[in-house]
Amino acid sequence: MNNNITRLVAKGLLAQAGSRHFAMALIAATALTAPSLAQAATAEAAATAAPAEDALPEIIVTAQKRSENLQKVPVSVVAVTAEDALIRGLTSTQSLTAAVPGLVINSPANVGNPYLRGVGSNLFDPSAEQGVAMYIDGVYISAPQTNIFNFNNIAQVEVLRGPQGTLFGRNATGGVIQITTRKPSSTPSADFSLGYGKYDWVTASAYVTGGLAKNLSADFAALYENQGTGFGRNLTLNRTQGQQAVGNYSLRSKILFTPSDDTTITLAGDFSHTVSTNAYQKPRGVISPIDGTSTYPGAFNSTNDHYNRDQVETGGVSLRLDQQIGSLTLMNLVSYRKTKVKYDLDNDVTNLAVVNVQLDPSAHNISEEIQLSGPNSGKFKWIIGGYYFNAVGAYDNVFFYLPSGSAINIPYNDQQHAISYAAFGQATYEIAPGTELTGGLRYTTETQKYSQTYPAPSPSVPASQPAQQTFNKLTWRATINHHFSDDVSAYASYNRGFKSGGYNLRLPGNSFLPETLDAYEIGLKTQLFDRRLRLNLGAFYYDDKNVQVLTSVLGGTFTTNAAAATIKGIEADFEAAVTPEFRLSGGLSVQDGKYKSYPNGPKLDQNGVIPACTLPGGAVQNPCLGGFDLTGNQTIVTPPVSGTLTASYTLDLGDNGRLQPSVTYVYNARFYWQPDNRVTQPAYSLINASLLWTSASKKFDARLWVKNLNNATYYIARLGVKSLGDVQEQAAPRTFGITLGAHL
Repeated sequence: MNNNITRLVAKGLLAQAGSRHFAMALIAATALTAPSLAQAATAEAAATAAPAEDALPEIIVTAQKRSENLQKVPVSVVAVTAEDALIRGLTSTQSLTAAVPGLVINSPANVGNPYLRGVGSNLFDPSAEQGVAMYIDGVYISAPQTNIFNFNNIAQVEVLRGPQGTLFGRNATGGVIQITTRKPSSTPSADFSLGYGKYDWVTASAYVTGGLAKNLSADFAALYENQGTGFGRNLTLNRTQGQQAVGNYSLRSKILFTPSDDTTITLAGDFSHTVSTNAYQKPRGVISPIDGTSTYPGAFNSTNDHYNRDQVETGGVSLRLDQQIGSLTLMNLVSYRKTKVKYDLDNDVTNLAVVNVQLDPSAHNISEEIQLSGPNSGKFKWIIGGYYFNAVGAYDNVFFYLPSGSAINIPYNDQQHAISYAAFGQATYEIAPGTELTGGLRYTTETQKYSQTYPAPSPSVPASQPAQQTFNKLTWRATINHHFSDDVSAYASYNRGFKSGGYNLRLPGNSFLPETLDAYEIGLKTQLFDRRLRLNLGAFYYDDKNVQVLTSVLGGTFTTNAAAATIKGIEADFEAAVTPEFRLSGGLSVQDGKYKSYPNGPKLDQNGVIPACTLPGGAVQNPCLGGFDLTGNQTIVTPPVSGTLTASYTLDLGDNGRLQPSVTYVYNARFYWQPDNRVTQPAYSLINASLLWTSASKKFDARLWVKNLNNATYYIARLGVKSLGDVQEQAAPRTFGITLGAHL
C-alpha cells in the first residue's frame, strides 16, 4: 500500500475523530485508499499465475441466489463455513456476533432481535417480523421466537449486510442471515458428539446420511441440550434460574431425489422443542413503583414470586424442485411452518402477585418462491421470480395468576393475518471488460387484517375490534462492479429495502407504518500475497425513514414510527494465512447512527416515570404528555465501534493427529437500548478459546472450550418500562467444557 496515502488517511481520521461527521470522513478515506490497494494487488496478481499451495480456500456463497465466489460478489458478506464454526466454537445464531462485527442479537424472553449496522427490530409479537431476515435452506423464518437456536448440521452461514430488497425482499432492511444445512449423500456416514460443561450443561448430537435406493438418499440430524443448573437463583422461590436449555431437542431430516441429471427434488422437515428459565431483574438503584423497594438481587438472580419459563415448539416442512431446462434453471420452493409458545412471566418483576401471566403466542405461515434464471456465466446473467407469503400471528389465551396460585383464563384471540405477493427480477451485464452493471426491482403488495375477540365487559362494548391496512412497495438495487483482476474488485451500490408495517397485538388500535431504508455503499474486495490474505473494505450511508420503535409498558408494548434516522460507517473484514499453520481472521465496524428527526419520542426515568417538560410559552407539564424531541439522539443498538479477531494454529502431531488451538476476541463499544439514550449497554470485551484435537484418521476429535473467559458483564436485554422501571437480563457468564466427537 502507498505509505503516503496511508499517512494521509490516518491524519484525516484523527482530525475527524471528535466530529459528529466522522463517518463521512471514513467513507472518504476508504474511497481514497481503494485505488492504491487495487494497484498493489493488481501488480501482485500479474506476477503470480496461480495461487500458492497454502493460499486461502475459495468460498462459494449464494448472496445473489446463484453460486459465486465470495470475492466476486458486489455485496458485503461474511461467510462462516462448518469447519470455521467448529474451530471457533460458533454453535448458535447468537454466537455469530463473534464472527460478524456490527451484528448484535438481543434475546428478551427468548425472542431473537438481530441488529446489523444499527438496523433491526425489537418488536416482540409472534407477527412481528425482524429487520434482519433469517433463512434456513432458502425458507424464511418469520416468527421472532424462532430466531434463537443452536446449530447441529450446518454446511455454511452467510451474513449479508445491508438491505436485500430485490432477491430476498421480505423485511430484509438490515440484512440477511442465511443458514445452509448439509445435503444428504448416497455414501453412508455418521457424525456423533457428546459434551459436558459448567452448570451441568449436557449436549449430544447425531448426524447420519446414506442412500436409500438408486438416486435416492436421506439424512437425519438430532441435537439434545440440558443445563441442569441455572446461572442464578430465584431468591423468593429458592429455585435455580437462568437455564438456557431444559431438555431441549431439535430434529431435522432431508430426502434427496435425483431422477435425472437435470432434476433434483428435496423434501425437508424439522421440529424443535426449547425451554429456558431466564428472568428479568431490577438493576442497582432502581426503585420499583410496585413495591417501593430498590433491592438488586445480584447477577442472574431474581426476586419474582412467579417462576419465569419460556417454551417454544416450532417446526415445518418444505419441498424444493431444481430443474435444468437447457441453459435455464427453474427453482420452486414451497414451505409451511408452525410455532407455538408458552410464556410464564412475572411482569411486575417483584415478589408480589401483581401481574403474573401466562401468554400463549402462536404463528403459522405458508410461503412459495419460484425462480427462473439464466446461465451462471457469460456477459449477461439474470433471474426473475415471484414470492407468496401467508402468515398468521396470534395470542390465543391469557392466564392471570392470583396470589393463591390459581389462574383465571381470559379466552380471547388477538391476531394479525398478512397476505403478501411479490414479483422480482435482477440482471447483471458486462458493459465493458471487467465492468458489470446490475439492476434489480421488486414489487410487493401486502394486506394485513387485525382482529381481537374477547369477552365483552358490557353490552355496549363490542366483543371484537377488526382493522385492515394495505401496503404497496417498490424496492430496487443498482450496482456497478469492476474487476481489476481475478483478485481485486470494487463496487458501488444503491439499494432500497422496506420492512412491512403491522399491528401491535394486545393493544387495539396500535398500528404502525412500513419502514423504508435507502442504502448507499462502496466496497473493495482483494486477495493479496498469492491469496494468502483476503481483505475486504466497505463504507455505507443509510437513510432510514419511519423507523419502527417499540416502547414497553407494564403488561404490554406499543409501537411508533420515529420520523427518520441516518447511519453511516466503514467496515473491514480479513483472513490471513500468516504461515501454513497460523491463521488470523477478524473484522472491524465503525458506525454513527442518529435520529435526524424525531420530534415526539418516548422518554422515561429509571423508575418508569415520564419526566416533566416545558411547553411552548413556558408552562411546565408533569408528566409530559406531548412526547419529547429526540432529534440528534443515537439510534438504538448501534455500537460506534465493534470488532472481532481470531487466531488459530494447526500443530501436526504425525500419527497422533493434530492440535488446533483457537482464541477469539470480541469488542463492542457502548450503545443505547432505547431512543431516549438513557439505558445503555456499557462497552465490553469477550474472549472465547478452544483447543481441538483430531485423530490422524479424522474419525475422532475432542474439543476443550471456554466462552467468556474474562467473565465480562453484558446483557441480552435491558430496557425501561413505563410504570415498572428499568429491567435487565444478563448474558451468560464464563462457561467451559469438553466435547467429544466421532465420525464414521
